[in-house]
Amino acid sequence: MSKLPFIYQFTMKEMGYLLFKKKICPRCMGKMDRKKCHEVVDGTVFKSSSMDLYIESCKNVNHYYYTYVCRACKREYTLAELAEMRERNF
Repeated sequence: MSKLPFIYQFTMKEMGYLLFKKKICPRCMGKMDRKKCHEVVDGTVFKSSSMDLYIESCKNVNHYYYTYVCRACKREYTLAELAEMRERNF
């Protein structure tokens, strides 16, 4: 089994929502469950000055992200969508 490099990317708004906010569906106000997802992408997608060089040079990198699924209405939201909705409402 080969081990691929991995990356998590969060903005400050997303990190604040992930750590401190209640996970309530904006549509029906039901409780939401977190689901960890991943995709395999090319390392050059993450090219930036703050990124480690070994990730940029890899062909396959596991990109992990979180989605939230409402228990009541079964609607699925990404962490970025929820953080942006929360920002617009306040």
